[in-house]
Amino acid sequence: IGRVVGSGVKTGIYKITEIATGKVMLLGANIADRWKQHIKRGVGAETPTRNKLYPAMNAAGPENFTFEIVELCDRTVLDEREDYWQDYFKAKEFGYSIK
Repeated sequence: IGRVVGSGVKTGIYKITEIATGKVMLLGANIADRWKQHIKRGVGAETPTRNKLYPAMNAAGPENFTFEIVELCDRTVLDEREDYWQDYFKAKEFGYSIK
């Protein structure tokens, strides 16, 4: 994660894609912290929340998902940008995004 994100806090929109199905989840947050949390929840090391990603990640293994930074942005516009990218990638209709 450090090699991809670098040091310091980076906020923005990121995309997690299941390689086999192409299903995506897009979220906005402190990227490094959230990626670590997704991995932990995906392997069952942390209690998962009620989203569709973690059961899929647990079944397929986190190594079968890609993690990408879509856009770096200020915290003040995260919700707006998250909505834009979820619509762009149809993440609610064909992916794991539920928000």
